[in-house]
Amino acid sequence: MLTEAQATDYVSRYDDVAADVLTDGVPLLERPVFWQATFDGCADPELIAELFGDDPVQPLDEEIRASERWPVIPIGDHFVQIIWHGYDMEGGDEYVVLTPGRAITVAAREGHGYGPGLSWPEFRRLATTPQRVLLALPALGDADAPPEAVDVVAQALLTVGNTAPLAATEAARQLLAGPVRWVGDETLLVCDGDYAVRKPGGLPDLDLRLVTQALAG
Repeated sequence: MLTEAQATDYVSRYDDVAADVLTDGVPLLERPVFWQATFDGCADPELIAELFGDDPVQPLDEEIRASERWPVIPIGDHFVQIIWHGYDMEGGDEYVVLTPGRAITVAAREGHGYGPGLSWPEFRRLATTPQRVLLALPALGDADAPPEAVDVVAQALLTVGNTAPLAATEAARQLLAGPVRWVGDETLLVCDGDYAVRKPGGLPDLDLRLVTQALAG
């Protein structure tokens, strides 16, 4: 979970939202419909249904909204997913880097989503379990990911989802597709994606460096 300072920093971008709105979202990982929702719109729906079932995902969204809490799912020591929601149908998933006293969003899935937020080397440092592979995947975008990336993602899909090897391999290919490239080092890493915030001018220079250094560890 976030520290009190990180939680306060995160919610400061929203009007009239208290830091205690953030709650433990780890129990969601045991529900196939959560994984359906995670990859909704990211790959062929038939492939995702074969791997995780085809139950409607809207009831899960309604359940989270009714709880009046925002689930936080840790993906690493310095990286979390936050499922937030606001008025009407406003809301989405955000991928947040944690630094001392700060919570810096680097990718988001919503009406005006942005990203990617992770390079392949950063992704691999975070993705130490099959669940973490899948949790971090929506934030990943790297055209220089190695050929074995498909196998890494496909195996995670099979471990967490149903046994459907052909569907897992094709879904992995689709989920990894993207033209974005990264340049820099462990001091400052930026990408050339049109919708990325991890690029010059996308975030303040200090934040870009804080993010790079947090994910390099």
